[in-house]
Amino acid sequence: MGEFFTPGNQALGITIAVGFIVLLAALGIILWFTLIKARKKAASTEPSESNKAVEALRQRYVNGEISKEEYDEQLRTLTNPSKN
Repeated sequence: MGEFFTPGNQALGITIAVGFIVLLAALGIILWFTLIKARKKAASTEPSESNKAVEALRQRYVNGEISKEEYDEQLRTLTNPSKN
């Protein structure tokens, strides 16, 4: 075992180089999966199209562009589209 750690042993250099490459690859894989998870989480926090539509409808009602009855009717349409 003592012969492996002698100066000039090429096997030692190759072992260290391969170990370093494996370590870098492992860190890269960990970073890759972390970024994928963060991207999925960011995508899930964005409002959906229906939420954007409800928010736009609410803003029109707040601004006085539509009446309470129109707001209620359009809100029902947006929240229950399959019952049309």
